Amino acid sequence: MDRPTGGGRRPAAADRGGGMSPHGTRVLVLDEAAGQRLADDLNRAGYRFRHVANARYQARGEGVVATLYRSGKLVVQGAGLDSWLERHLGPVLAARATGRDRPPPGKAEVEPRNGNGRNGGLDPEEERRLASLPAAAIGSDEAGKGDTFGPLVVCALAAPEDGLAALREAGVWDSKRLTDQRVRVLAGWLRREYAHLERVIGPDEYNQLHREHGGNLNHLLAAVHAELVAELHRRTGLKAAIVDRFSATAPVGRLLRQSLPDLVVHELPRAEVHPAVAGASVLARDRFLENLQRLSEVMAVDLPRGSGSPVPPALRRFLEIHGPEQIGRVAKLHFKNVQAALERWSP
Repeated sequence: MDRPTGGGRRPAAADRGGGMSPHGTRVLVLDEAAGQRLADDLNRAGYRFRHVANARYQARGEGVVATLYRSGKLVVQGAGLDSWLERHLGPVLAARATGRDRPPPGKAEVEPRNGNGRNGGLDPEEERRLASLPAAAIGSDEAGKGDTFGPLVVCALAAPEDGLAALREAGVWDSKRLTDQRVRVLAGWLRREYAHLERVIGPDEYNQLHREHGGNLNHLLAAVHAELVAELHRRTGLKAAIVDRFSATAPVGRLLRQSLPDLVVHELPRAEVHPAVAGASVLARDRFLENLQRLSEVMAVDLPRGSGSPVPPALRRFLEIHGPEQIGRVAKLHFKNVQAALERWSP
């Protein structure tokens, strides 16, 4: 596909939507197939189409005017264009658009990593670590492990060699460095484009499995990671797996060594430097946030993330409304803050 260009004929007033006052403009080049997919998508969304000079079509809706010229140049004008492009074209094509705005303060799509203001990207040490890993691989990561409320989610994603560039271009990084909105956009794209598996273990099931594994969270994690990695290996034939390390004993590799001797498992800290693990991280966080929100709505209690200062008041509120017999529906019972809240509870 051609790269975006900012040159060429400036659209006439009629092309710009008949006097509409746009909030911004984005320009990129689409091939014929991508242009047709966009037309089909906008048609399903109820956009109004019209013919304009030198254009394949112009579509108007949601406060946006999109004009695709016969040259393949797409000109989009209106409000909220960056999210519009990602929604209708996907993050890879959206990233190629010229004229993108800087996010407003506090709304950056990639969170600052450290005090020097670096966003996204890899530092030199991470680059060295990435170079030591196989390119094509299955990545595996989890979310919710340290959160009092909500599920434990483990996800695995298969990144073949010809899919790595798209992951990097779309800005797939460790999910902890991305805003919630960005995670949602990327997760939808990843699910459409890459082979993946997801395991959502709700609090009830989590508490039962934690007991069955002798109260050892690492044993539970190892079993689930190994299950997902093994299944993706069977489906894709990829010979390497990279797991974000949660135990110094490398338990996932030990579990898979005998049954899958042709699979090489790398377990290392901060494994999100590899795009496959970063993709799995995005999927896991998206499912965790989705399920935590659903629990909050069902139980009519705002259930915060993490295990910090907002959690004890939420535990007290939950106990006041639902009582101690229901706490296992939303919380990980072995957490010390849950035990403390139950010990202090009196109706």
